This record gives sequence, C-alpha cells and structure tokens, in this order.
Amino acid sequence: MNIHSRRPDRSPEAIEKRRKAVEQARAANIRQGYVHDPVLKAANARYVAGDITTEEFHRRDAGAPSAPDLRSVN
Repeated sequence: MNIHSRRPDRSPEAIEKRRKAVEQARAANIRQGYVHDPVLKAANARYVAGDITTEEFHRRDAGAPSAPDLRSVN
C-alpha cells in the first residue's frame, strides 16, 4: 500500500486480505448471535473492494447513516 495514498490498496492481495478480515469478523459475530444486516453487508463489500477506508467504514456514513459510532461508547 502506498503510505501517501488516502485510498485503500486495490491489488488482489490487499482485497483478499480485507475479505479474510471481514469473513473472520462475520464468523465471530455469528458465534455471538449476530443477525444479518443488509446495511453492514453492503458496507463490508465496499470496504473489501477498496471503495472506502477503515476509518470511513467505522464512521456513520460508511453505509449506515443511523448507526451509532461505537468507538465513542465507554
């Protein structure tokens, strides 16, 4: 990844790495009783494809405008 670029790396290796990370997170969520959310699924697809950064994914506007920013919860 170019450290000076604000956009995610779109190489096949980087996409595969993000896909694996999303799949592992999804599996962990399912083990904890996660119920399918189409908005999260769409945001995951945008992240894996490199359309949004990790920071954008975590912000409200990553695909779920009404979702709270959970990083601020204590």
